[in-house]
Amino acid sequence: MDFFLIAQINLVLQVVIVAILATGLLIKRRARFLIHGLMMATGVALNVVSFLLVMGPSLYSLALGGSLFRNLPSDASLAVVLHAGFGSVSEILGIWIVVSWGFKRNFQSCMRRRKAMRVTFLLWSTSLLLGIVSFMLLYQ
Repeated sequence: MDFFLIAQINLVLQVVIVAILATGLLIKRRARFLIHGLMMATGVALNVVSFLLVMGPSLYSLALGGSLFRNLPSDASLAVVLHAGFGSVSEILGIWIVVSWGFKRNFQSCMRRRKAMRVTFLLWSTSLLLGIVSFMLLYQ
């Protein structure tokens, strides 16, 4: 299995997710809240798929093989662990926000979660940057 190719495809997917989230933020500013919510739900769903198919198994194999801390340089191990930590928290928060919204047309409950949405976006952005650093340290 070509892990480098899979990592590259996943990186492209993450950039697509960034584009979806950024477009969703622009749409929110135009008060198109339903489309905004659908785009954010799409971004979260794509990230769940990415985690289940690529990132989770990759982290599991690094941890299971023991190479996460033994064979990787310490900066790569730290980047991977931080990426996984920030990514896990942001994914859980993203799922919670989307599920609690439940595709309702009433957006008052969403408005109460704006701070959580901002924190989630900040955590996810940090995780993305750490994922890019991890990619560079592991594959270059």
